[in-house]
Amino acid sequence: MTYFMEHVAEFGLSYGTVEEFNFRQTIWEALEAELNLINAEHSNFTVGHNFMSTWTAAEKKVLNGYVASLIPEEYTMLEESNDDAEVNWVTAGAVTGVKDQGQCGSCWSFSTTGSLEGAHFLATGDL
Repeated sequence: MTYFMEHVAEFGLSYGTVEEFNFRQTIWEALEAELNLINAEHSNFTVGHNFMSTWTAAEKKVLNGYVASLIPEEYTMLEESNDDAEVNWVTAGAVTGVKDQGQCGSCWSFSTTGSLEGAHFLATGDL
């Protein structure tokens, strides 16, 4: 518990209830065991704790822009087709050429525009 208290002090953490404190300590202790195992197996680097060491996986996902779907699960399943025919969307004209994003770092925007272009083609027949 001493190391956990040092972590709490180092990162200025505070918890409103004993239950929350115990919950966060459990997360931290599980990560502590994992970090110790990694450090024991590797001698060319060291891993350690940071400000996210008491966060849940769901809390960490938010940093990557994760937003839970508002669509009920029963509507997200695609109907299976008995049609075994494959479609090559490149030769069908629904896919634009490869773009060179260079050092942009916005791969998400390129994939988004590609998806929108394909959807527009399917809706209008025009790419």
